[in-house]
Amino acid sequence: MACKDECCRKCFTFIWKLENASYCWQKTGERIESPAFILDSIDETKWKLRLYPRGQDWSNEIGFYLVRDADSKGSDSIEIEYDLSFLAQDGTILESRSPMIRSFLRKYGFGFNSFAMREDVFGARRSAFLPHDTLTARCRIWKTNGESLKEVQCFARTRIGVEKTSFLYSIKNFSTIQSVDKYFYRIKSLKNNAYLMCMVFNLPGGLNSEETISFDITPRDPNIKLTTFQLSVLDASGNGTECFRDEFWFDERIGTKRFALLRTKRMLMEEKNLYLPDDVLTIQCECAISFDVALEEIEKISYDSAPLQHNEPDGYCLDKANLLIESKSVLNGNLQSMLDDRTLFDVKLRTTNRTYPAHKCILSARSPVFKAMFSNNMKEKISEYIDIEDFDDDTITLMLQYIYTAEVKELDWETALHLYQASDMYEILTLRNVCSFYLKANLCPSDACETLVLADLHDDDDLKSYVQDFILKDIKNIVKSEEWEHLRKFNPKLAADTVHLEITDQIRL
Repeated sequence: MACKDECCRKCFTFIWKLENASYCWQKTGERIESPAFILDSIDETKWKLRLYPRGQDWSNEIGFYLVRDADSKGSDSIEIEYDLSFLAQDGTILESRSPMIRSFLRKYGFGFNSFAMREDVFGARRSAFLPHDTLTARCRIWKTNGESLKEVQCFARTRIGVEKTSFLYSIKNFSTIQSVDKYFYRIKSLKNNAYLMCMVFNLPGGLNSEETISFDITPRDPNIKLTTFQLSVLDASGNGTECFRDEFWFDERIGTKRFALLRTKRMLMEEKNLYLPDDVLTIQCECAISFDVALEEIEKISYDSAPLQHNEPDGYCLDKANLLIESKSVLNGNLQSMLDDRTLFDVKLRTTNRTYPAHKCILSARSPVFKAMFSNNMKEKISEYIDIEDFDDDTITLMLQYIYTAEVKELDWETALHLYQASDMYEILTLRNVCSFYLKANLCPSDACETLVLADLHDDDDLKSYVQDFILKDIKNIVKSEEWEHLRKFNPKLAADTVHLEITDQIRL
């Protein structure tokens, strides 16, 4: 019943999807963190989720925490009520802890060293916890002073970069190979043919017929964090017998790893009719290479949604919002396909360098500005092209992707700035909200003045107020910067208004 009582209260819900979770490279005691999120209704405090995929202290545990960010706004100590959960693909709760009330200092968090067992999540119940190798984690937050929060749901995504490859390696004249012989194989990227890893086959020979068959692997890409290898010896019929499976971490200190097959040369020679047809040893290698985080984004923010209802048996709560996101994936895929395939288009967006086929009905449904172009007596109504000179190709590509799928990928600071301006120009307000959220979450002193000018230029009082508060918090250092001097010189009124807020606050105190 406690679960159902909590679900009736409005809260801030943060849902984090960790894609390619099996390829997290963090060792025991190492963590991966979600994108940061801001609770505007709780003093604009800044938070993130922290996950220990191989445990904080023990490798078979998964640690899970809510952490207040080091540069969070608000008072030194913030009291909230929160709970943590792992969800299934349909939103049902697989693992959770009851809501707790805690006071959070900056840089500190609360959670559980042993939130779940790794053997359950990555083993026995993998199909439930990791559909498509994606772990879904949820945190819900309530106020503790009796006030109600607006219902806000924030969806974030982190993707571990992974490249998988499979290849056959045949060694001819296996029985006569000498111990000094080495065979090299270059593992290359299937995406761009880049040289990723070198694999050296050390095959013994001579009198010592029981000598093991070993391999050296050396990464050539410095971004490689973890690799998994599965090797099988193929018989004359092409059937494989697994003879090695393991994973390896790489860092600057240890650049090469060595491992050996379970089958020695003597064992293979004893069954040469089976494993050495025509004196050829064939090894099948399946390799997965884990890189750094390839994608980290706030995907979607929903405001004033209806409270989540839970009609499942005790212990299972259905997250309707998450289920809805999953059910829309097919539709998003179809719309993305229309954009990618460039079929049935009836208008083209033209920049200096590229032309983007599009569909008037979809542009009109997502943007009041496009709708006005196609509905009123404007030149775009009859023209085959819409000329866009204010934004670069990357910005237009991302804006179109959002128009068709309601998803934004690969945001960085410069991209978010440009996309914010484009979404404001074409009145795609939900996209502007996503960009604003990113700018708030990643704001730093060197970018504050530029962001303040942006917010002022676009009459975004919410973003402007947030940036001004950020500047006032570190006003003594920021006013000494080149960025502030530039602001004071070219936009003196905005600089003066910001300083005036500081003086007003001091008078009130």
